[in-house]
Amino acid sequence: MEDTAKKIIYIRQAVAGGTDNYCRALQKMFADDPLYQAMPIQDYPIVGSRLFHYYYKPAPLKRAISQADIVHVNGYTAFGTIQALYYAHRQKKKVVYSPHWHPFRHLRHPMMGKLFFQLLLKPFIKRCADTVVTINSEDTQYFRQFHPNVVQIPHWYTPPSPMSTRQPDAQPDGNKPLLLFVGRIDDPVKGIEHLYHLPKDQYDVHCVGKGTLRRSDFTHHPSLTQTELQQLYRQAALTVIPSKYEAFSYVALESMINGTPVVMSDNVRIADYLDGIGGYRIFHYTDYAQFQQAVKEMIGCKVDIEKVEQIFNADTIRQKYLKVYNTKS
Repeated sequence: MEDTAKKIIYIRQAVAGGTDNYCRALQKMFADDPLYQAMPIQDYPIVGSRLFHYYYKPAPLKRAISQADIVHVNGYTAFGTIQALYYAHRQKKKVVYSPHWHPFRHLRHPMMGKLFFQLLLKPFIKRCADTVVTINSEDTQYFRQFHPNVVQIPHWYTPPSPMSTRQPDAQPDGNKPLLLFVGRIDDPVKGIEHLYHLPKDQYDVHCVGKGTLRRSDFTHHPSLTQTELQQLYRQAALTVIPSKYEAFSYVALESMINGTPVVMSDNVRIADYLDGIGGYRIFHYTDYAQFQQAVKEMIGCKVDIEKVEQIFNADTIRQKYLKVYNTKS
């Protein structure tokens, strides 16, 4: 690694989830880059707060920022995001901001989330962020209302490294179409109640994720390796994503890349990139009859895998991030 490489740090709350996966994927993408070196992900010490979710202990965060040339801040519902933006701006670093934004109506506390954003976080985004990176058309439109430099970049697909050759514990019932659900089963945002409206004995339903199922005829996989999950995608006739809201959806992307069509709610934003591509169907969230009809009609449909691969190509998207990191403040 050249000593002249600009150093990048990724700041996000230290909890597992989509934001953490995004940061780790970016760090891996640029870990060996000769011009923009991504530093290892660190969990900077935080203090929990009932009012502000969490905030960082100032000294370790300031020290980490001082060692970087580019500070990529992630998040929008906690005071720690404000701290990271402010400290990076004060130290005259290039600041890239990925909000991982959800419309306020989809937050757990919509009014409190909106007040926090409008009164506290928004002024710091306007003042401190050189570039805002969004991932769908809805958040792009929102942030362009008040920031002059918004770049929309989708997530990308990287084939998983082999981690296991073990078969999933429960094998599919070859007499029924296999329907696949991947997500937190007990999380109301994931919309698993749609599956409970499916007729019994018509589908072989497999659910991957933590939680408790309310139907005994469904097969539960509490956890799978990425390789095992990929195998289940290929065995499935259809993947269902009935979420209340998804800012993107890795599940939809992974399913379609593996050739399995998708039925998803009208609040799953990966659809912003899929116009004219075969292999998915949208239904209106909470319209259970429409959901059942979409499931019935999409089984056996073909996915335009090559087109999906072109849109979410990792090398192409890497060039987009290089351009963001290379843009002068």
